[in-house]
Amino acid sequence: MLNKLRIRADLHTHTVASTHAYSTVSEMAAAAAQTGLQLLGITDHGPGSPDSPHVWHFHNYKILPRIINGVYLLKGVEANIMDEFGTLDMDEYELSFCEWVIASYHTACVHFERTPELISQGYRKVCENPLVDVIGHPTTAMFPFDYEPVLKLFKEAGKLVEINESSLQWKQGALENAKTVYALCKKHEIPIILNTDAHFAGQVGKTPVAIRLLQDLDFPARLIVNLDAGRIMDMAEKKRGISFSTLQQSPFGIENE
Repeated sequence: MLNKLRIRADLHTHTVASTHAYSTVSEMAAAAAQTGLQLLGITDHGPGSPDSPHVWHFHNYKILPRIINGVYLLKGVEANIMDEFGTLDMDEYELSFCEWVIASYHTACVHFERTPELISQGYRKVCENPLVDVIGHPTTAMFPFDYEPVLKLFKEAGKLVEINESSLQWKQGALENAKTVYALCKKHEIPIILNTDAHFAGQVGKTPVAIRLLQDLDFPARLIVNLDAGRIMDMAEKKRGISFSTLQQSPFGIENE
């Protein structure tokens, strides 16, 4: 049962480099270890956000070790979708410093009419970007889109659809929209990723609202890719050549199948 499972990788978190977050990389990693995670994604906001770090933050990822407090680190970004044409706030060169790329709409970065047609168009164009791994929090009421055809395109393009714990708890309309979005993901067997979007160390790895929602939908555990950290590591190894040479098998690997 889903309520007996927990994510083993949290791939959407923010550090103090995003100025409306409150914990350091080390504090986030320590919290990840305490909650039993094997893999932590650091994904501070791209430069289009008012609170984002300078791009040198991402350029300097090389100094961070692969393992902190016993938890593997995946060094990434939550890039902003800036317009209805799917333009991101980081180009190919800037994204080359990142190992994991989430693409999200945020109100502070969008200056066009947020109609379902234009948001859908933006998402379709994002699907053409091979560097994007995840579509971030696609359930907020501020960014409506044509759910079924666009979700199917996410699957075809190999983009994971995020279910975002923070959005479900704090964003208007997100919980109701999520019931529709993830029912469609179940119907079309679209892989999803369950993240916290943690802005404080105490939130890392904790997804009670999302788990309850997925349980109510009888959502297949096999479609939730980060119930086993190894699946994410395999993706990163194949796509970006990252080595996780001492990976241990997730204790939930068999149950999640």
